[in-house]
Amino acid sequence: MNNTFTRGFTLVELIAVLVIVALISAVGRSLFFEVDVFRQRGFFEETLSAVRYAQKLAVASGCPVRVQTTVTGFTLFRSANVAACAGGPYNTPIADPSGGAATFTRTAPDGVVVDAQSIIFAADGTVNMAPPTLDVSVGGRQFRVHRDTGFVERR
Repeated sequence: MNNTFTRGFTLVELIAVLVIVALISAVGRSLFFEVDVFRQRGFFEETLSAVRYAQKLAVASGCPVRVQTTVTGFTLFRSANVAACAGGPYNTPIADPSGGAATFTRTAPDGVVVDAQSIIFAADGTVNMAPPTLDVSVGGRQFRVHRDTGFVERR
């Protein structure tokens, strides 16, 4: 009686595994080396969050807040007279809520262009603008601000 057991892989199985690994690495490789895509998406999310924060800050403080977007980034502003919540001009920068900077300003990464807009949230959270909605583009992605509610949505 000859009971021989062989263990291991055949040459065909080994080559098949190597081919599959090579295909997966060739396709997945681009995901790991395109950091600009992640930076652009991150800046869009940060801009969206900042606009939502401005709306909430206007409601919480009872004072209007202005979000100024430029082609290179954004900044949040308030009135110089905080005690009276006086009307404009809204040119006093708001402090960064993370505590990392005196102004809540962000600069867009390379390759990201932002629509230049001025959005002023009133104390009740609404937006002072003529059209019922305002679309803002940030590096190919868009968000929309609704005039009557101040709601900010991703598009």
